[in-house]
Amino acid sequence: MLEVHIQLNRGTFELQLGFHLPECGIAVIFGPSGSGKTSLINCIAGLETPDAGHIACHGETCFDSAHGINLPPEKRRLGYVFQDARLFPHLTVRDNLCFGQRFHAGQQPLTAPNIDDMADLLDIGSLLHRRPAHLSGGEKQRVAIGRALLCRPRLMLMDEPLSSLDMNLKEGLLTYIARIPHQWNVPVLYVTHSPQETQALGNSMLLIRHGHLEAQGDVAPTLRRARQMGLLPNITLNMSGAPYEASCFV
Repeated sequence: MLEVHIQLNRGTFELQLGFHLPECGIAVIFGPSGSGKTSLINCIAGLETPDAGHIACHGETCFDSAHGINLPPEKRRLGYVFQDARLFPHLTVRDNLCFGQRFHAGQQPLTAPNIDDMADLLDIGSLLHRRPAHLSGGEKQRVAIGRALLCRPRLMLMDEPLSSLDMNLKEGLLTYIARIPHQWNVPVLYVTHSPQETQALGNSMLLIRHGHLEAQGDVAPTLRRARQMGLLPNITLNMSGAPYEASCFV
């Protein structure tokens, strides 16, 4: 369970919202640019500090302004995949993946995937000797996903990881992302302003506008609400849902 109730003021912009989210499949945070999506997951990750509120994940308090609790990012056990991958340019793919294991050195359970397992599952085995400068955009994002998963997070945060990729690369990566909850037992909080990505991945949806939560629920009715608010083109949407079934991990 992820519990968020926060207030964050940045000049003329205010992020003020609250929600409870069962850790189930992929929850999409959807909204127009400037609505506060990235600020929200940065607060959850510990990269930004709210002015007030409470954040808890799996029953552990990560932030509580009233009690002076503010865990640093590395103590929150959350994976984060950014828009631009943010791989270490001086390290090979293998060494970038190794970086994800540094928090659990000597504590890997027998069931935990190792680097070679992760490379096979993400089809990056042939890239392990390369450096990021010699990877395509899609390959970099697959390495970033693998590195985050090797941190053994209890929740994966993804901030528009496909925004800089062309359509063909997006389609391939959607398949890998959709597998994360059931293949690694890791729920995902996925930021996007793309209705297509929302339909392809989402098991549930949070609709955010102007720093406030406008709606929360199943993807189809929440997308319809977004269209009623003028946040979507006036087109017919195929509400087919996520291509993979995902079980809950509460």
